[in-house]
Amino acid sequence: MLSMPFNSSTPVLYYNKEQFEKAGVSAPKTWQEMQTVSQKLLDSGVECGFTTSWQSWIQLENFSARHNIPFATQANGFAGMDTEFVFNRPAQVAHIEKMREWQQNGIFSYGGRRSDSAPKFYSQECSMFMGSSAGYAGMKRNASFDFGVAQLPYNAEQIETPQNTIIGGASLWVLQGKSEEQYQGVATFLNFLSRADMQADWHQFSGYLPITQAAYELTKGQGFYAANPGTDVAVKQMTSVEPTENSKGLRLGNFVQVRDIINEELEAVWAGDKTAQVALDAAAKRGNALLRKFEKAND
Repeated sequence: MLSMPFNSSTPVLYYNKEQFEKAGVSAPKTWQEMQTVSQKLLDSGVECGFTTSWQSWIQLENFSARHNIPFATQANGFAGMDTEFVFNRPAQVAHIEKMREWQQNGIFSYGGRRSDSAPKFYSQECSMFMGSSAGYAGMKRNASFDFGVAQLPYNAEQIETPQNTIIGGASLWVLQGKSEEQYQGVATFLNFLSRADMQADWHQFSGYLPITQAAYELTKGQGFYAANPGTDVAVKQMTSVEPTENSKGLRLGNFVQVRDIINEELEAVWAGDKTAQVALDAAAKRGNALLRKFEKAND
């Protein structure tokens, strides 16, 4: 089964340039710098250092990819359906445990499972926000301050050169059972959407990734990146290194429901009800049960 990528995105770090200037800091590149920068921001009067949207996608799925460690066995599901979750291993556990600590001292502030935390950034309560590159249009519309875009941080103690982040969003599918004439129309429409000028326009006003190299080159040639610093961050983050089996993406059954489980367990961590290890062990166990149901249903 194949589809055409369309509204494709990857997570990035947005930051409040005005608050950064006041605190005398620059965009952090590592998680170690995230703590230092956030503390200086707090000392300057900001209420919280950073918040995040889509916590499973960004803080576990992309964290794993960024550090070239598996989120699940069998090449994150690409090598077979008999896969199991392994996001409860030491690197991920240490990261979530550190975020639990930051939640308690104000460096991190949880704001919701999806994009519910964005108002914390718009209101300038939090100086940094981890969210989809496709949120760029919303940032332009809602932020009353100058903001910047940077790559997601990485743990310098775990990897020297971080891997690419993984893609999110959606794609367009063509279903069977239609006439030849209708399929000709569909092909014409998909060719239209794939044109470099169409993709460049979509990319520039929305923040979604261009799905072709031609659209990226056209956007660059038009001077868009030079006029809008940071808008090429997501592209560079996705393409700067060769993907590995840990960073090319995920293919896992019942994953919408699995994300709900991960969200539930992470919320117990932020609330102080569970340690990171206990919560991620529980999420992996509950998620594996859903994987086995999917595997059985698709034998």
